[in-house]
Amino acid sequence: MQPALRPRASPAQAFVWTPEELADIYREDLNLCVWRRGLDTPLAHWLSDVAVTRELDVIARVRGDAPDLRRRLDGLPQGPQFEAWLADVHFLLRLYVDLFGAAELGVRLHILASAMCPAFHVDRVGVRLLCTYAGPATEWLENAHVARGEPVHALERFDVALLKGESWPGNQGNGAAHRSPAIAGSGQRRLFLSIEAL
Repeated sequence: MQPALRPRASPAQAFVWTPEELADIYREDLNLCVWRRGLDTPLAHWLSDVAVTRELDVIARVRGDAPDLRRRLDGLPQGPQFEAWLADVHFLLRLYVDLFGAAELGVRLHILASAMCPAFHVDRVGVRLLCTYAGPATEWLENAHVARGEPVHALERFDVALLKGESWPGNQGNGAAHRSPAIAGSGQRRLFLSIEAL
């Protein structure tokens, strides 16, 4: 007698503690993998000040073999904290390339006072990397709760999240559901980074 076949489990999420463990996103049973790396307190204070006092709206295509955003960020206050943040952004660009072998990246760096994507949705991409550097971070739903819309989970500042989209091989109908936090009218502003393969 053969054992009964179990239905494929709904894709889940994983929290990891090193950048190398982000390779877990390749697991079939995951559609969200989050490197929970904690805050760099001096940098966090600088980024919060930048988010409150500056504007930033960068949409760029960069080469995977030499990602560099420095000249697009020259309107921000320069100094040691800027250099530390830029080094972190460049590290995440290279990390994405190392994980997925992308020849070209689509990068967005924004300071926002309202939700860019207020409704829960899935992306029509393979995998998107999100990192919120200041303000409230991206909210997400477990697949089992997508229809009801609760409970809602939120990433933390400085988390590096990989979200599988609908274009990941075999993931149609299982993209990670997420949205921007509702901050309009609250006085809060957020600075976030998004990376995807082009």
